[in-house]
Amino acid sequence: MIKMIGTAYKRDDFTPEEFMRYWLEVHAPISAKAPGLRGYVVSEVIRKIQGELETEAFVEQWFDDEEAVARSSASPELAAAWEDVGRYAKTSGTFWLVKEHVLIPPPIRGPGLLRSTRDE
Repeated sequence: MIKMIGTAYKRDDFTPEEFMRYWLEVHAPISAKAPGLRGYVVSEVIRKIQGELETEAFVEQWFDDEEAVARSSASPELAAAWEDVGRYAKTSGTFWLVKEHVLIPPPIRGPGLLRSTRDE
């Protein structure tokens, strides 16, 4: 597994609540259609503890490997998701491809807000 993680910034004309509501209710279902997507998590920043980076949220998306990321990146589904980003967020986020080294697995909290393509 490989993960893409990135920062997300609300547009100036959105409140933090409007930003998260749009993302979770409108954008996430569009973005979740990306082929090869194995997991999708949005982490809302509630408070910064330390450091220089400012962001409203982080996005994490899991794929089988870098080739799956490349295939997804070239898809019309991902193009539609990127087209939607500007409707609620700034397009100046920073993204990384990372390999996780899980030391203590997070608790399983249920199936999530969206239906997975694996559920079909």
